[in-house]
Amino acid sequence: MGRALRLGLYSPFFGSTLGGGEKYLGVTAEAIRDAFPEHSVEIVSPVPIDRELYQRMLDIDLDRIRTRGKGARGNAMLRKLNEVSSLRRFRNLALAYSAWRASRKFDLFVSMVYVIPAVSRARRSAMICQFPYQLSGRPWSRIWARELENFEPVICYSEFVRGWIQRYWSRDALVVPPPVDIPSVDPDWGAKQRNILSVGRFFSAGHSKRQDTMVRAFRDMCDGGLAGWELHLAGSVHHDGPNAGFYESVVELARGYPVVFHTEASHEDLQELYGRASIYWHAAGFAADPITRPVEVEHFGMTTAEAMGAGAVPVVMRAGGQPEVVRDGEDGYLWRDVEELKRHTLTLTEPCPIL
Repeated sequence: MGRALRLGLYSPFFGSTLGGGEKYLGVTAEAIRDAFPEHSVEIVSPVPIDRELYQRMLDIDLDRIRTRGKGARGNAMLRKLNEVSSLRRFRNLALAYSAWRASRKFDLFVSMVYVIPAVSRARRSAMICQFPYQLSGRPWSRIWARELENFEPVICYSEFVRGWIQRYWSRDALVVPPPVDIPSVDPDWGAKQRNILSVGRFFSAGHSKRQDTMVRAFRDMCDGGLAGWELHLAGSVHHDGPNAGFYESVVELARGYPVVFHTEASHEDLQELYGRASIYWHAAGFAADPITRPVEVEHFGMTTAEAMGAGAVPVVMRAGGQPEVVRDGEDGYLWRDVEELKRHTLTLTEPCPIL
């Protein structure tokens, strides 16, 4: 074309959320930058982006990657709309319009999609789909269906998500598992402690990580005689909208029990927590029907894979993408109900007999 191409990546949550999706988008931007150094790469968001925070917390490198987000005023409006369930669809429309405006300047536009409809007017468009939105029975469904045709290819995290893309959108997707931080050396087994770890954001809406369920299970185990073990919960806290008060309720549930919270853990802090953990718990999707509410279960399980790489034994929900990460009875255990979670965990906490 006789000029440097303009390559853009978009997420409506980059800037307001620190999670696996943001890690995936950041690493994708790194890969595009490194593969095509002669072209410009930019991450666009409808909310302000704290570059230093994202690099520190997610261990991503934004050097030579521009970031562009709207000011705090626009972000405040979106948050207000999100707080009222009946107005949430208007927030989604506003975010779709934001993506439409942002996409027009790019030769390639990579949009990360979760719940909010995808729109692009770039020369070429690709999608990273965290989970597909349903088209049938929704306002403007024909419009959204036509908009999907602009995206080629569609990329997703797992075979689980791929199956729902086929079901909701009648099209195939390319599975590219998320980036997982694995230590370059073998785990330091001498550093392991009697710690159970779970990593995930504290929020109650959508695919909540269900820290409340894990705390209740741990309390039951302690009341039943488990001694010398601690439960560590790490993750950022969402205070707005339907998530208001959730973190505080979990802290209250844990009062009087050996439960430790790490709400501002950096990437380095997380690696230390993984290194000390002997068991890893994951409860996203608990009590959600994987057929009628598949969006609420874990779409892959990045933290599960990271914990396994650090030598922790996973005991995680048998739903969503988790069975693609953990082979039941080989790498760890899968559970369907809380009693099964406790039973598998107690098996692991029993002292090993001397052979």
